[in-house]
Amino acid sequence: MRSSLIQQIVVIGQDQRRLGAIIVPNKEEVILAAKKLSILDSDASELSKDKMTSLLYEELRSWTSECPFHVGPIIIADEPFTIDAGLMTPTMKVKRDKVVAEYQEQIQNIYK
Repeated sequence: MRSSLIQQIVVIGQDQRRLGAIIVPNKEEVILAAKKLSILDSDASELSKDKMTSLLYEELRSWTSECPFHVGPIIIADEPFTIDAGLMTPTMKVKRDKVVAEYQEQIQNIYK
């Protein structure tokens, strides 16, 4: 992971016209970045979901700008993918099928 703003990510939409992503943000770093960019007041401690999505999308776009693919819509996950939740293996690999099943409704909504 190159980005300090993104804690975990799963790319989705392999059968769609464009790729998407489910992102677990590093909330503390996102808030710090929002304050630096004057998106958030210096005394605030919460960032709206829309502003967080926009900030993470720009971060993702900057990291993939020279790649042959582009990631379109993103979903912000509220909780990290964990072994206890059944979304990671004991060797800390993300179980893509389980994550996709967990977020199936949101995935369908972004590809409508």
